[in-house]
Amino acid sequence: MKLTRIAKDLTGNIFTDSEQKVLLYLGAVLLLGFCLQIAGWNPPLHAEAADSLLAATATDDTLKVDIRSANTDELMSLPGIGAKRAADVIAYRLNNPFTSVNQITLVKGIGAASYRKMLPFLIRFGNEEPLELKTAKTKTKTEAKTEYSGKVNLNSASMEQLCSLTGIGEVKAAAIIAYREEKGGFKTPEEIMEIKGIGPKTFAKIKDRLEI
Repeated sequence: MKLTRIAKDLTGNIFTDSEQKVLLYLGAVLLLGFCLQIAGWNPPLHAEAADSLLAATATDDTLKVDIRSANTDELMSLPGIGAKRAADVIAYRLNNPFTSVNQITLVKGIGAASYRKMLPFLIRFGNEEPLELKTAKTKTKTEAKTEYSGKVNLNSASMEQLCSLTGIGEVKAAAIIAYREEKGGFKTPEEIMEIKGIGPKTFAKIKDRLEI
């Protein structure tokens, strides 16, 4: 009220009452803007900073699962892994401890495509390249076995070449590849019997086609 009375005294002889009210309103708006500027109020900047902080927090909180020791709940947090698949992973590693992260694809039902989706959420160790299981299910067993009949080098053979061996399917072939990556290669053909499921009888059938 005092401010209004003073303004009227100063401007009463120049402006009308309506003009004085407009001037007072404009002055109040300018004064408010000046005060906010001094206080450093900047809504867009604060909103941007909040978004950046939220994004950083989300990144930092990304769960990383170690397939060598993860429990059922941790495994189920991975894309495409349900209760049954988590149990399969745990059952597999009891007999075949993981030495590289890509060996999770050796678990039934987890292929290269699923592996790529879950890789960002896994603790990486050993070889990270997907184990491509390229056996064509549309081909007959006879066709698959007759595609390649030459010598098979255990240290360089492809998945298809390994699968051409009698008694060797895609699971055992993948295990052979994983073994040679872990051990740095086979030293003798007989070493293939270190692979689970490949015993003396299977070796006797394929030994003539093996080489190092």
